Amino acid sequence: MTWPPALMHIKVKNETHDIGLWLPIFLLWPLALAVVIILLPIILLGLIIFWDSWGMWSLKVLWAAIAACCSLRGLEVDVQTGKDLVYITMI
Repeated sequence: MTWPPALMHIKVKNETHDIGLWLPIFLLWPLALAVVIILLPIILLGLIIFWDSWGMWSLKVLWAAIAACCSLRGLEVDVQTGKDLVYITMI
C-alpha cells in the first residue's frame, strides 16, 4: 500500500482569472492521528462488544477506506466547459 497524498494542486482557469493553489494535505495528518487516538478506546470497546454482529464487517470497511484514501495519490481530475477549466491533482 502506498502513502496517502501529501499535496493537492487546484488550478482554475477562465477568461479573466488563472488561479493555481497548492494545499498541503500532510498538515491534516497530525490532527487526524489525534482524533483517532482519542476515539480509539471507544472504537475498541464497540468492536469487542459487537464482534459477532458487525465487528468483523466494520474492520473490513475501515481497511477498505484506508486503502481508498491511499489510492488517491496520482488522481487527476480535469473538467472543461467552453473556456473554463478546473484541474485538480493529488500528489
